[in-house]
Amino acid sequence: RSVAELVLAQAILLLRGIPEKNASCHRGGWIKSAANSFEIRGKKLGIVGYGSIGAAVGTRVTALGGHVTGLRRSPGPAPGAHEILPSSVLMDELPGADVVLLSLPHTPETEGMAGTDFFSKMKPDALFMNLGRGALVDEDALIAALDEGCPAFAALDVTGVEPLPEESPLWHHPKIMLTPHDSSQTNGTILRADGTFVDNLHRYLNGEPLRNLVDRKAFED
Repeated sequence: RSVAELVLAQAILLLRGIPEKNASCHRGGWIKSAANSFEIRGKKLGIVGYGSIGAAVGTRVTALGGHVTGLRRSPGPAPGAHEILPSSVLMDELPGADVVLLSLPHTPETEGMAGTDFFSKMKPDALFMNLGRGALVDEDALIAALDEGCPAFAALDVTGVEPLPEESPLWHHPKIMLTPHDSSQTNGTILRADGTFVDNLHRYLNGEPLRNLVDRKAFED
């Protein structure tokens, strides 16, 4: 829930050109223009890795009139998506997407998936977003692509090295919006976690099945 809200907030800020307008106002410029200010309605959002976070984002985007395409390995319908496509068609879908969101884990298959070829297929005015893992993105390729004007902007909640080193060019790039890998950290997240703990404690004391159990094998080397 909290992650999805950050995605929506960043997408709206960038689509409406808020960072540029804010900077202009701080310089004493009072410029009004609808030419580079867009609504979510009618925009096409591609979510790569359509799990629980992707569905939370998709549900909110569709509520605002956006069109959501989810890409994942397993087929079948999912909440918040107009269609679910196999991950294998990702490169074919990039040219038609107004916003591309990565929301999947770091694996040998996904490492560096967003590289030069990936960005070259995006629309010049598209928004690229990553809240999965920093290793999914070739950051040098992203910076080069932004400098060349395709995509138009990027919003990153994760980076290849965290905390981000002082010398990283990501800090000051005018077309990158950075957050410190805190998309899930809100007061609401804490309260929901506390509620889950209390509920599970009640279940444990009463011999009832626990929520959110993880297979022990997941922790084996």
